[in-house]
Parts: sequence; structure tokens; C-alpha cells
Amino acid sequence: MKKLITCLLIIFSLHLPTAAKAEDPIRLAAIGDSIPYGYNLEESNDHPSFRGFPYLVGMEKGWTVDNLSIPGLTSQELLVAVHDNELFRSTLKEADYVLLYIGGNDLLNVVKKNGGLKGLEMTDAAPAMQNLIQHVYSIVMEIDSLTDAEIFVYNLYNPYPAAGKKLDAPLVYINSQYAALIQLLDHFTNVSLLDAYKAFRGHSQLILPKDVHPSEKGQQILAELALKKLRDV
Repeated sequence: MKKLITCLLIIFSLHLPTAAKAEDPIRLAAIGDSIPYGYNLEESNDHPSFRGFPYLVGMEKGWTVDNLSIPGLTSQELLVAVHDNELFRSTLKEADYVLLYIGGNDLLNVVKKNGGLKGLEMTDAAPAMQNLIQHVYSIVMEIDSLTDAEIFVYNLYNPYPAAGKKLDAPLVYINSQYAALIQLLDHFTNVSLLDAYKAFRGHSQLILPKDVHPSEKGQQILAELALKKLRDV
């Protein structure tokens, strides 16, 4: 939790300048890992990048952005933060919209544990992926208990497009579970699924060279997925 506290002290003061009325700003909260953080888009990663997709959405809409994303965060760690961390909870209570991207580190940890992509088997990945879906369910339910905000949940793109089918198998499984979960949650919460997997598939230029994080163009694509849902807002 030291990582969580340190990062929060750095990033919470970083709000996007907005054209919204000062007395009644629309607030967008972003939570998750290094993807919404905008990791490796700047020379230094000591604060979230304003070229990351949460800020791109905020700039397009003229909204205030609170980006609480933390590089390296897993779904379990995010669940703990949403449930117990007062900074997270107070930010979410004030939010009108929430962007959630989590799960990449859950998957990467499984890959590392099994000696890389060559050693990865679906049977090895399945338990961690089931835990991920359970955590996302609990995260969304906890957010819903705190706010009436509309929640946008991104599924996972392939961070290793050159790996082909080896990583596609667990990703297809994860994202089918994501779709089923959001379809269920949509009956009693204000939540929508954004398909990052489909948007990135076949477009390796959307990922930084020799990296797993979105390029600037990739961040723009992630922003556009949310903006399509927000055209009439």
C-alpha cells in the first residue's frame, strides 16, 4: 500500500483546467493502472500524462479530471483502494463519470509467473482471470454505492500483438467474461463496456515500440471509445 499512498500524494493535485462553470463543474474520475496513467508518454513518469485518454476526454468535453490511476496496480489492489481509501472514495462520490481500466497487471503477472509467453497455458491463466472478473464486479458495485456517475469499463487490449494466438486465448476468455459481466451489471447499475481489445487488434502502432503501453495514437483511440458514448452529453 506504500506504492498507493505515495502515488496518490503526487497525482491527486493534478486537475485538468476546464471550461466548465466553476460553481458546477462536471467531474470525470479515472481509476486503474498505467494505461489511464499515460505511462511512458512523457520523459518522466512522476505524474499522469495529460496526453493520456482520461485527459483527452476531459479536454474534449471541458470537464475537470481527477486521475487516480497508479502504474503497476492490480485489480485486487484497486478493489482495496475503492473500498478503503478515503481519497478514492471522496473523489468517486463527487464524480459524474468514471473511467475504469484495470487487469493488465493481473495478466502480466501470470505471464511472468509461468516463465513468459512460451510457458503460458490457459489452465495457468484461468484462476487469475476469474479473480480479475470477480474484482471488477466488486469494484463496479462499490463505485455504484458511492455515486450515481456513469461508469465506463474498458476491456483489455493485447499488449503483445506479436505473440499471436498464445496470448489471444486468455484475452478472448477474459474479454468474453467482461462482456457477460457488464451485460449483467447493466441491469442494475449505470455501466457500459468499451472494447479496447477490438480497437487495438491488428494495429500494433497503437502500442509504444518495445513497450506494452499505448502510444499517443493509442491513447487517442481509447479516448474516442469513451467520447462515442458521450456525444450527446
